[in-house]
Amino acid sequence: MEKQKIISFIAIIIIIGTVGYSLLNVYALEQLEWGGRDNLFRFFSFYTVDDTINICNNSLIPASFNELDILIYFEKKLLGTYVIDSASIMPNSIFEVNGEYSSESLEYSQTLFMHFDHLFSGSDNTVRIDPRKMDVITQYQTTIIGIPYSVSEQYTAFDFWNMLNDEENLMC
Repeated sequence: MEKQKIISFIAIIIIIGTVGYSLLNVYALEQLEWGGRDNLFRFFSFYTVDDTINICNNSLIPASFNELDILIYFEKKLLGTYVIDSASIMPNSIFEVNGEYSSESLEYSQTLFMHFDHLFSGSDNTVRIDPRKMDVITQYQTTIIGIPYSVSEQYTAFDFWNMLNDEENLMC
C-alpha cells in the first residue's frame, strides 16, 4: 500500500508541475514586449525589404510559442497575415524574429501600408483613409498540457505602430 501512495504522490507532482509550467508560459507570453528593428517599424516593411521585428522577454520565465500570427484587418476584413514560426525566448533577452507576410492582394496591402506609415510618422498629415478602420491582432499559438491554446491581443493600427516604434518599449 505504501508503494502505491508514493507513486500516486509522484504522479500528482508531475501533473501539477506540467500544468504549472504551461500556465507560466502563458503568463510569459502575455508579458512580451515588441519593437521594431533599431526602434524603426513600418507596416510596409512587413512584406518587402525587412521582415524582422524584436521581441523582448523581460520576465524571469522563458517564453515559447509554436507560431505567432499578426493578423491585419481593414474594414473588418482580413488584409493579410504575418506569420512567425516557433521560437523560445530566454528571460531578460531580446529575440530577433523573421516572418513572412501573405495576403490575397499584396498591392492593396502595399497601398494601405504606405499611406498609414506616412500618416503615423507625421510626414503626411492628410487623412485620405480612416486609420480607425485598421486593426492588428496578435495571436501566440502554444499548448497547455498538449492542448492547443491561443494568447491574443488586439490593437488599433496606430497603437501597434507606436508600440513597435517606442524606444522605451523594449526593457531588456
